[in-house]
Amino acid sequence: MDHLTAKDRLIVALDVPTIDEAISVVEKLDNVSFFKIGLRLYMAGALSGKLATLVERLRPQGQIFFDLKFPGDIDTTIATVVGDFKTTPHVKLLTLNEFMPAAAIRAARLARGGQTPKLLMVPYLSSLDGSGDLRQIYGEHDFETFLLGRAKTAIENGCEGLIASGDAIALFRRAYPKSSGVIIVSPGIRPLGTSTDDHKRFTTPGEAIRLGADYLVVGRPILKDPEPRTAAQQIISEIESALTNQGDQTKGHNTARTKARPDVSARNACA
Repeated sequence: MDHLTAKDRLIVALDVPTIDEAISVVEKLDNVSFFKIGLRLYMAGALSGKLATLVERLRPQGQIFFDLKFPGDIDTTIATVVGDFKTTPHVKLLTLNEFMPAAAIRAARLARGGQTPKLLMVPYLSSLDGSGDLRQIYGEHDFETFLLGRAKTAIENGCEGLIASGDAIALFRRAYPKSSGVIIVSPGIRPLGTSTDDHKRFTTPGEAIRLGADYLVVGRPILKDPEPRTAAQQIISEIESALTNQGDQTKGHNTARTKARPDVSARNACA
């Protein structure tokens, strides 16, 4: 993921009710190359017969993330649905439902076959509270143990990434370092000074990158802004700044290690 630019890492959520509105947003955001289509817009497109129009419109723009959270249906149904998406090369990411059983995840991965779309699991929705909702809905008490258990099941059975927000980003990145290849996509991104809306766990763009996110999903802070292109560019700039700081820290760490090596080499040379 290190080759991704700041622009590559921003995914704009097309959280609008119609295909025509989505196309209007895309046309305003010529500085964005990755867009998310959620269930609401997907259904609107399917019912109006315009979904293919939007997908085709996005082709020259870049990449698509279908955030549909496919439910844990029977394995053959899941396999058929996922198989349909692999025929569209610019569909890069696809979410599976948090309740999907391991067998269905394996069936989805087998049906996908190649490299895309990458399959992502949502261990826990960012609109839920980390304590009360956890007990009420899942009957669990330890939030971190719960999240890591869900993530482990997903990754071991074929998912290639996780949806995470807030402190869960760092939790998952510690469990699955960058070298593991596990993708972390973070919703609930709110630039400083903007509304948190219905997200209980949220971070700024810079914080999310520093915690270990690969991609950031941003909707309302861009869509509601009077100047959406400018709002998107500001977020890209904040991502770029965070990446630059990460690079500086890595260089400093590597330099320190390099400076410590000459004595060891000298000893080896004298051996």
